[in-house]
Amino acid sequence: MPRRDSLHLSTPCSGNRAVISHVFENTSGKSEHFSRTRRLFDGGPRIAAPSFVIPDTVGGNCRHLEGMVDEVSLTFFETDSCLAYDENDLPPDLPELNLRYSVHLPLDLPWQEGVTSVAEAILALARKVDYLRPTAYVLHPPDDARKLGQLSQLLADGGIATQSVLIENIEGNDLSACWGEIVENGYGVCLDIGHRIAFGQDGLESLPGLWERVRMLHVYCPGPRGEHGPLDDLDEKGANMLRRWVGRLPQDGSLVLEVFRQGQLESSLRRLHKLLGDREDGA
Repeated sequence: MPRRDSLHLSTPCSGNRAVISHVFENTSGKSEHFSRTRRLFDGGPRIAAPSFVIPDTVGGNCRHLEGMVDEVSLTFFETDSCLAYDENDLPPDLPELNLRYSVHLPLDLPWQEGVTSVAEAILALARKVDYLRPTAYVLHPPDDARKLGQLSQLLADGGIATQSVLIENIEGNDLSACWGEIVENGYGVCLDIGHRIAFGQDGLESLPGLWERVRMLHVYCPGPRGEHGPLDDLDEKGANMLRRWVGRLPQDGSLVLEVFRQGQLESSLRRLHKLLGDREDGA
C-alpha cells in the first residue's frame, strides 16, 4: 500500500465524486483477454485490483473491474472521508457483481488517540461493508507492536475474527518486531512485494511460520521509495520472487495488483498472465 502523498489522484470519497462517471458505464471496450482471467488462473490465486483505478466512486470502480478481476480490494485511504461514505459510494447492488471483496484499512487510523479509537474506526468501516462479506482486512502495523494484542480483543468483541486481519510489511517494519504479537494473537499476513524489494527486507521470508499465515500478496514494481509501478518494469529477480511467492500462497489466497491507473492495471495483468503461465509451464 503506498503512502498517501505518493499518489497523484485524489481519493474517490463522498465529496469528490467524478462528473465523468458515465463515460465508464459501457464496458464493451474490455478485451477478451481480461474477461478470461478466472479461466486462465484456474486453481491459482484470486486476482484482485484496488477500488481506485478510474476517477469514479468505489461503486463505479467495482462495476468497471467486474470481469477483469476476481476480487476488489476496497481501498480506504482516509478514515474520516471513508466513514462518510454513503450509498452513492457503496451502492446496495454491489453484492450482485461477480466479485469477491476485501478491505484495505486506512493509512491514518487514530493510533495516537489510543487502541480503542482505532478499533471503533475499524468496526465502523466494517459495518459499512458488512453486506459485501469481506474476506480480509489489511492493516498497517502500529509503531508499538503491543497495541496489536489489545486491538485483537476489541475487534473480536466487535465481530471481526483476528485471523481475517492481515498485517502488512511496510516501510520501516518488516514484521520482525511485531512477529510475536502477530503469532500470539492469531493475525494473518499480507506480503507486499514492493516493500520487500524497495526497502531491502531480506529477513522477511525467514520469519518462523510465515507462510502458514500469508493470505494475500500485494504485487507491483516498486520505485526507489516504494512507488507503485506496473509489473512490466519488474526485473527477473523480482519476477522469480513473485513466482515463488505465488507458489506458496494458499489456493484461496488473493493476489492484489496494487496499481492505481487503468493502463497500469491492464499492462500488469498481461505481465502477470505471462509470469504465471511460465510458472505453470515449469519455467
